[in-house]
Amino acid sequence: MQDVAVIGAGHMGTAMIAGIRRQMPSVRIEVAEQSAERVRLLRDQFGIEARDAYTPRPGTVVLLAIPPQAFEEFAARAVPGSYRNCLVISVMGGVTVAAITQLLDTQRVVRSIPNTPSEVGQGMTVFCADPSIGAADVEAARRVLSVIGGALRVEDEALLDDASALCGGGPAFVAHIAGAFAGFALTAGFNASQARAITCQVLRGTADLLELTRRDPEEVTRQVMTPGGTTERGMSVLRQRNLHDVIIEALDSAAARSRELGAIGK
Repeated sequence: MQDVAVIGAGHMGTAMIAGIRRQMPSVRIEVAEQSAERVRLLRDQFGIEARDAYTPRPGTVVLLAIPPQAFEEFAARAVPGSYRNCLVISVMGGVTVAAITQLLDTQRVVRSIPNTPSEVGQGMTVFCADPSIGAADVEAARRVLSVIGGALRVEDEALLDDASALCGGGPAFVAHIAGAFAGFALTAGFNASQARAITCQVLRGTADLLELTRRDPEEVTRQVMTPGGTTERGMSVLRQRNLHDVIIEALDSAAARSRELGAIGK
């Protein structure tokens, strides 16, 4: 892999550019971006001169990081067949492999769902490849997506709608809970810096505990609770308010919206 073209330099496109620069320094990066402000930021941050459009070149890995609502217009401007000799990796929410294959007239398509922690190299990306794609293309996609964090391949594309909720929306849901933690700390008398430090370390430590010990989340919950203690009292409120079910309902709703976006190109 020598060339990567990033189409769209929003938050995710920029995170990908930063990750490639950091972990794959020999790769040449081209960027297509129409926003004058983002073009200036790319120049200042990376020394990259972005263009307002991209002309596909054989052998290039093309990363589609445009809004899903803009994809049909983007594809309509493409020369038919011009992407057949490129590996196309999409980070657009909801746009299916079939839609990309049809509108860009290529079989070499990988659809992925990354998330915003990619900005700090701690993303979680779930991806699915067109069934006809070769092993070399799958590995190239994995390498590119891994520059922003973990990358997990699934065979069933339908899982990407659920991954959109879990991975794509998950940081927002977790950050919302973190806001409650920090708000409580501020009310209790901690200053803003202390509240942030406590909140971040509790979330980070709990995530590491779950991952490294491989314990079930409910098992960890039980281990923290002492009968008649403070945590048990607090958990009783969460269970009375059905927080578990509310979170699942939110994830279900987000996944449903991903499936609605999947109607693009059909």
